[in-house]
Amino acid sequence: MYYNRRGLVKIRDVCMNRLYLLFLTLFTLAACTGNSTPTQTIASDPSGITWDRNPSTLVFRADIVGGTTDPLITRSEIPPCTIYGDNRVVWTNRLSQYNLQVLEDRASDEAIRNFVQFMALNQSYYSYAERRDNQPLTGAGSPVVETLLLAVSGDPHLTDAFSGWSLDYYQRVIDNCKALGLAPVLVEPTAGWLSAQVVPYDPSVPQIFWDAAANGLRLAEVAQAADRRWIADRNVRVIWAILRESPSNIIFNEDGNTYRLALEVPNITRESPAAPQS
Repeated sequence: MYYNRRGLVKIRDVCMNRLYLLFLTLFTLAACTGNSTPTQTIASDPSGITWDRNPSTLVFRADIVGGTTDPLITRSEIPPCTIYGDNRVVWTNRLSQYNLQVLEDRASDEAIRNFVQFMALNQSYYSYAERRDNQPLTGAGSPVVETLLLAVSGDPHLTDAFSGWSLDYYQRVIDNCKALGLAPVLVEPTAGWLSAQVVPYDPSVPQIFWDAAANGLRLAEVAQAADRRWIADRNVRVIWAILRESPSNIIFNEDGNTYRLALEVPNITRESPAAPQS
């Protein structure tokens, strides 16, 4: 059988069209069977939203990172809102310039799943990427930026304000995270990791006079130690209250020597080590 040139062209076009349709069909089937986006999965089967139940696991965290803050000071910081694997929600309220309230509650599975849906569907969370590392550094170090982490169904996703959020995006998310706590209580830790660092005396910086004998805790010994010290006595409440109700650069004066302190509480402060094994 013979075909003229025009017939061959028509046959080639038909074949290309069929190949295109075949590839399109295969691509569509792949998308429907295993390559769906997190948003599609959450929308189609919210009961399938799962998370690691370890009490130290971060399910969600809203935070502010970057800048040149003293590393010791950052040890005591609490992110604006965090959801842990055991459904605990920990958040902060700034009551005044030097009064930071720390609250916690335990949310239901349903409440957390509703929050994840709010993030994925109402806030288009998965459409925003992490852009912080693409920004130029400054004399102050890495840029200060708001960040959001959501880690559910085996798919941790981190994004930040450089990805193009609207002006009120971050605050809307935090407000909804805090709203998970229906009957919050004040965080009043009874144990934690204490760090101390010798700093020069500065008369312009507020200070607390610390009596080592009366308090049963010598800051000089903590500062000389190679690492943090686990404490579990009344000093935890005392130091916790001072750090929450004072400027971040407050110093402690012990026998004429001045120290800066940090108190880390597992599953409360940003990056605290776990409690020691009993």
